[in-house]
Amino acid sequence: MARQIKRKSHHGPVTEGSNRKRGRSELRTVTRTAARRPRNEEQTQEDVQEPEIETPENNEEEEHEEEDDDGEDNSKAYTALLTLLKSDNKEKKVESISTLTKDELSDQDDDEIAGANIDEGEASDVEEDSEQEDDEEETVKGLESDPFEVHFNFPSDDYLAKEEKLVIKDNGKWPLVDKKTYTDICLTSLTQLPPGEPIEPPLLKSTQLDQYSIKKRVLDAFEKEYGNELSELESTLLNPILNYRDVNYQYKSFKNKNYRRLYTMHALNHIFKTRDRIIKNSAKIHAAKEEESKEDAEDLEIRDQGFTRPKVLILLPTRDSCYEIVEQLIKLSGTDQQENKKKFNDQFYTKAVPRTNKPEDFRDAFKGNNSDFFCLGLKLTRKSLKLYSSFYSSDIILASPIGLSMILENPDKKKRQYDFLSSIEVLIVDRSNQIEMQNWDHVNTVMKYINKVPKEFHDADFSRIRMWSINDQARMLRQTLVFCEYLTPSINNLVSSKSFNLSGKVKFKPIITPEKSMMNSIGLKIKQIYQRFESPSPIQDPDSRYKFFINSVLPSLLKTSSYEDGIMIFIPSYFDYLRVKNYLKTSTKFNFGSIDEYTSQSRLTRIRQEFASGKIKLLLYTERLHFFRRYEISGVKTLIMYSLPSNPLFYKELIRFIGKSVFREECDLDLALVKVLFSRWDAVNLEKIVGNERAPILCNSMNEMYEFR
Repeated sequence: MARQIKRKSHHGPVTEGSNRKRGRSELRTVTRTAARRPRNEEQTQEDVQEPEIETPENNEEEEHEEEDDDGEDNSKAYTALLTLLKSDNKEKKVESISTLTKDELSDQDDDEIAGANIDEGEASDVEEDSEQEDDEEETVKGLESDPFEVHFNFPSDDYLAKEEKLVIKDNGKWPLVDKKTYTDICLTSLTQLPPGEPIEPPLLKSTQLDQYSIKKRVLDAFEKEYGNELSELESTLLNPILNYRDVNYQYKSFKNKNYRRLYTMHALNHIFKTRDRIIKNSAKIHAAKEEESKEDAEDLEIRDQGFTRPKVLILLPTRDSCYEIVEQLIKLSGTDQQENKKKFNDQFYTKAVPRTNKPEDFRDAFKGNNSDFFCLGLKLTRKSLKLYSSFYSSDIILASPIGLSMILENPDKKKRQYDFLSSIEVLIVDRSNQIEMQNWDHVNTVMKYINKVPKEFHDADFSRIRMWSINDQARMLRQTLVFCEYLTPSINNLVSSKSFNLSGKVKFKPIITPEKSMMNSIGLKIKQIYQRFESPSPIQDPDSRYKFFINSVLPSLLKTSSYEDGIMIFIPSYFDYLRVKNYLKTSTKFNFGSIDEYTSQSRLTRIRQEFASGKIKLLLYTERLHFFRRYEISGVKTLIMYSLPSNPLFYKELIRFIGKSVFREECDLDLALVKVLFSRWDAVNLEKIVGNERAPILCNSMNEMYEFR
């Protein structure tokens, strides 16, 4: 609070050499040395409202950075050191991200990225912690049984170099080594290991939490909130998570939230293990310098750090989801106080609730503050948890993909920053389906910069940095945890193709029987025809689908439908939607209307009314519009699904549009029709609708058409 009270105008006269704050224009030309700056200069950082990172030398540096972009990804120890040490002769950049003042909060626009980056003068906190850190008793005996040590500290340089060639350069195949079925929790698991020799963590599955390698303070906080006993589902998930394997888990329903307490506990456990290891090693080095000769002390090589402090990155879709996770982190951190909590509540929490006539999952997704612009740093000390910490002094970063990508790829190249993602060791992506509906391209942007060798020094102690960080091998040890309600190709690709974790990957898949499938929960005995078309490959699938639709489906549409109006064509992909819309407009005489996520509210209302009245015979409707609005379209008598919806709940909701027309006696249930187009590459979506047993039959049998009621 003291810094906020001291804010003053910088326009008054000052004398040279006096203790004063510098304005933004003067701050750009301040020359910093390697020495720690005085307290009065540290305070000037909070006056910076935007990330002022430009210096007189930056223009030349930017040109040089652009030339080096392509080669940097493959840099090894020597190149990485040169790249980082180049900044030693230049001014250090101000690492500030825009800070919202109390006055600005009242006028805050949703387009603002919520989050603050105060200053880099917080790096000494680890040293301060070491003075008051208790030697906490570990729950396991010996380093060999601690997954943290086995995964991050045991792999040798030779082993990693060998695995890098097999996994990344040769793109070796990951064999499936284990498949398990958990009947009681309706789940199957598939375990893949990297080619060569995988890291073998000390696997343990127990329903007692205290049997795992968890820091005492985290364990005590978890037991206080939830007890020591784990359910079968929790113990099944916790085993690969704590053993630093990649996990892809489908939680099926928004009501299943227990997995979140597991990954927040794991994130905190990882942060505290990392910090305690650094503190203990620092004490060893200090003792060696005091008790032994200087030469012996220099021979003591301990590597336990990355380039920068942040170790955990959590990607979330909205500020409300971020608020829930931060509350969970506070519960399990065992901290006595939280800094900047009021400011956090003001920016991230609101009691807003969607209308009660919307489905439950919609109300859960859009409740509270549903802004998707935020990027928040969180720092943990022994007794406190600090929100809005500088990215470079944070332990955990919580961000929306779009908020983070706006920092990583700022239109102003001089303000771009990505070095704080260089040492991420645990990546968590939660509510992935919501993120995908927003824009998955931003996730791809984040993946492009994560674990990239930084271009600035950031006061890194190179004698303590692990060699696999310097050798650009960090991605081979990064753990990726992905949680989704249902699986899609983009989400599956995050673990399958963009993760190289040498401890392996575990994919959890729900068991969907025909009795529990979405098709059986509709409640209407309506005619549903599944039409398969030939498609040679996933890449050619969009073209094959389009040709089949315009050549086979459209010409006979009015003949196969019992009604000449009330025809809805549901198209999940926006690109397919534009393609079909253009064809109908230029090559047919259909009286049609089209609505999508970019249609104005007035046009949405008008088109829906005209379709319900029969003035418009055919309606194009997109999946993203349904996700964001959840309309109940009136007047639907025939439903054509250009492709299956990615969300299985939408299948039931779309068919109930016809049920609404039947209830109003606008059509006959026996004459109504649902037609679904699919190819053998739609197996994942088919499983969610018809079940695990029926999907392979539909994709691979001789028949190309199936009818269900």
